[in-house]
Amino acid sequence: MLNVICVKHGIKYSDLHVNRLYNMVKRHLTLPFNFVCFTENPERCNSSIDIRPLPIVPTIQGWWWKTYIFSDYHFGIEDVNLYFDLDMVIIKNIDKLIDYESEHFVGLQDVGRVFNKPDKLGSAVMRWRGHTHKKLWTRIVADPSVTLKYPGGDQDYIWAFIRDYIKFFPPKWIMSYKWEIRNKKDLIRLNGKNVFKNLADPKIDPETAVLAFHGTPNLEDTQDQIIVENWQ
Repeated sequence: MLNVICVKHGIKYSDLHVNRLYNMVKRHLTLPFNFVCFTENPERCNSSIDIRPLPIVPTIQGWWWKTYIFSDYHFGIEDVNLYFDLDMVIIKNIDKLIDYESEHFVGLQDVGRVFNKPDKLGSAVMRWRGHTHKKLWTRIVADPSVTLKYPGGDQDYIWAFIRDYIKFFPPKWIMSYKWEIRNKKDLIRLNGKNVFKNLADPKIDPETAVLAFHGTPNLEDTQDQIIVENWQ
């Protein structure tokens, strides 16, 4: 079974983000798949989505819920699991994300690469096999204070524990929209967040299948044609 997975917790993202991610996967993945959303609030999510409830663990907050996808028994030992953050825009076929380095844990190379920062995992897109790496969740449940050691969040935590097993997708396949497709010079600060100062029709490499949003501008605040046409 191929599982395409997302996590929605709290109010940062809505059912709209979940449903549109499902729609994009359905348009751009030719392989049979099961779309799984881990959430405490499934209201208005598409009825075709496999809803998995998040447990009640008061010590787990925000992005740390992403580690729950590694909890044991969610998926079969032969399953392939592909995770997306909810602020991704899929614009082309993503079958290659399933086939690439198929025996390894594969993830996005962190978008800090644009600033020549050291390689590390960006957890916005990840693929792994079966119910492996279950300790990523059990460690946090056993000792929630471990999260304090990783101010960069879940991706730094995952990178610290399984970096020896991680491969990266080719950078052009998944690109930062604001730093690699647009340009940081296109940004202005308004009401406490970054926004694009103008609309653009940027040139996108033919290899690029996924546009990654992170921080601000928010996906829903971006009106460039490539985003409006594909994020639906």
